[in-house]
Amino acid sequence: MTAASDKLLAQLYDIRDLDPVSWWPLAPGWWVLIVLALLATAAAYWRHWTYQRSWRGQTYRAFVALNRQLSSGNAQQIAGTLSVLLRRVAMQSFSRAECAGLEGADWLRWLTTKDPGGFDWIARGSLLIEAPYSPPGRTYSPQSVKILIDAAKRWVR
Repeated sequence: MTAASDKLLAQLYDIRDLDPVSWWPLAPGWWVLIVLALLATAAAYWRHWTYQRSWRGQTYRAFVALNRQLSSGNAQQIAGTLSVLLRRVAMQSFSRAECAGLEGADWLRWLTTKDPGGFDWIARGSLLIEAPYSPPGRTYSPQSVKILIDAAKRWVR
């Protein structure tokens, strides 16, 4: 029986490994994921690009510049500039007739009602109506101006 079994064993083939699976070309699902990722990246870039060139992006950068100037600049002058920028934002966001003629406490009341962040301009924004008309030697707290700049930045975003 040994000869017969040796003959039969000689007819058997060794088990071969499977062919290696290549990662290329990718399956269609991967192509769909790649295209979706590219489209999402392009859409995010487009949104960022359009925001940077819009009036909101330019105004936000102006507020950031005011914030930087606050450490070395005159808080009174920066508060006056902030007041002008806020008025521009208001006229851009709402009708000119609605907000251009407002002044003093009416202006602060209007800002409080229209601010989407809920900042209390009446209590904290008196600096906006005082600073532009104060004598040049008057000093203001840079921290209070910074609080107003941060609230204005949240409004523009």
